[in-house]
Amino acid sequence: MKRIIVPTDFSKLSEQAIAFAVRIAKDIKAEVSILHLEDMPLGDTSLHLTGEARQGGYSEDDLYNVQLFRANTNKLKVLSEKYEKKDVVVTGQQLGGGFLKGLEHFIEMHGGDLIVMGTTGEESIQELFSGNHTEQLIENLDVPVLSIQHQADDEIKDIVVGIDLQDESYTKDAFAMIKVISESLDARVHVVNIVKSEQPEALMSDLNNLAKGVGLKNYIVDVISSKNENKALMEFAEQLHAGLIVTLSEARAGLYRFIQHSFATKMTKTSAIPVLTINKRLV
Repeated sequence: MKRIIVPTDFSKLSEQAIAFAVRIAKDIKAEVSILHLEDMPLGDTSLHLTGEARQGGYSEDDLYNVQLFRANTNKLKVLSEKYEKKDVVVTGQQLGGGFLKGLEHFIEMHGGDLIVMGTTGEESIQELFSGNHTEQLIENLDVPVLSIQHQADDEIKDIVVGIDLQDESYTKDAFAMIKVISESLDARVHVVNIVKSEQPEALMSDLNNLAKGVGLKNYIVDVISSKNENKALMEFAEQLHAGLIVTLSEARAGLYRFIQHSFATKMTKTSAIPVLTINKRLV
């Protein structure tokens, strides 16, 4: 993993996401890119993005954009300097194109292995079909998304991975991020299958085979009987004092997400523990 991306709106919550990203980056030797995303067109190299006046004068709106650009540039500089460590490079940048397109453009140009996103878990009426920013990333990008609602624990010693063994699409690619993070943090992985019926002992063997097959080393497997997957996984993680929950999603955008929210997107809305979502549909 080489680059962790953190979108920021300069709120306290987004700054908590930066702090969490820097902590992970230090352990996995990655660079942190802090991005502030504006709605102006992508590729606009005029006054709006550069802060330089165009020939022929400029309007009141232009002046406002210049001032806004410069103010945000200063904020990004302050954040970068505040969180840059001896062994972690932190940079800040503004991009046009809006939230999703801006991020897609940055990843296309510079790459990105993980996005850390501060989220309130809330969704307005305007976002009913498109989803909030965190959901948009989960549903549209092939980069894993780590959402955080509160200040995270200082150490991550236990990582809970919720899976469904009836799903046949668990591959080494889907587990690659889990393996990198768990080994870098020296954290133990708890591979958990939530079932609605009584615990079949055969599942324990299947979970062990899966964990070994994807290359996990320090792990424990467990099967929990519950009719509410989201609640059961959350309670398990809280009792364990886990520092991270991982879900592997097949989240999809548009009308599909309106009809049936995925388990992963539900978790990002309710979990006080940071949630890493890997979209299996895109790996």
